[in-house]
Amino acid sequence: MKAFKPLEDPESLMPILSRIAFLGAVTDEQRGEICKLLEVGTFEEGEYISRREEQPSRIYIIRKGKVNLELTDKDVVMHKREFNVGDCFGEAALLSMTNNTASFVAAEESELVVLSRQSLNRLRRENQDLFCILILNLARELARKLQYTDEIMLRLGLDNTD
Repeated sequence: MKAFKPLEDPESLMPILSRIAFLGAVTDEQRGEICKLLEVGTFEEGEYISRREEQPSRIYIIRKGKVNLELTDKDVVMHKREFNVGDCFGEAALLSMTNNTASFVAAEESELVVLSRQSLNRLRRENQDLFCILILNLARELARKLQYTDEIMLRLGLDNTD
């Protein structure tokens, strides 16, 4: 398991803040409260961040670098999409409480900011209003990702009708 350390410089998120969808519609004070819960870790190119079938434990935000989402089935590996600075991932498995259905691999050296399951649960106990805002924002982000997947499936279906 990768070791993460507390986020010591919340100001470092400011340049990418507008791209972090699940942190939208929060006040500066609420954002400060969230930042106290965040941790950071670095991954080398090719290093797995999380693997298919692992138990999810974090929501990841890319502060630097790129991450590939890979779908695997035995010996078949399909690159589904690339995540960039400001994108988040891992929320679907974490919220659904099911094992990861995909793997995430650093496409280059990447620095990730994470919100752990324990921190999210702590927020639920200590500040339910802020917790509800985050959950609603995560639900919106998941809906956008579902639409993205629908578009991929539609394109694949259209390509196969020729």
